[in-house]
Amino acid sequence: MEDETNIGQRIYDLRVERDVQQGELAEAVHLHQSVLNRIEKGTRPARDREVRDIALYFGVSADELLGMPPRRTDDLRLTPIERHLLEKFRFLDRRGQSMVRHTIENEYDFLLDEQAAEREQQKRDA
Repeated sequence: MEDETNIGQRIYDLRVERDVQQGELAEAVHLHQSVLNRIEKGTRPARDREVRDIALYFGVSADELLGMPPRRTDDLRLTPIERHLLEKFRFLDRRGQSMVRHTIENEYDFLLDEQAAEREQQKRDA
């Protein structure tokens, strides 16, 4: 359980550093507060999707949340439009950032579902 404790501590530290209440974070990432509490205490492991959602909420990489060294944005080779959108995103307040994250996550999940359906159809056609 060492990894869960470490990620839980990092989540707690980010919350305190950014003055985010546990209930506020739990609601933003669609978790019950008691589940987030157990993750922070290290008594429940964080699932992949939860790590991703919490990382997105705080604007850190999942790698960083997992205790790996953070990647520099320069290493991502952002296109000019991505850089432009990132600058606008950083300007938004918490509510605005939450809305943008929610929209992106919904679109991403929809795309993944579509791709999975296409693969299943290709298997049936083969």
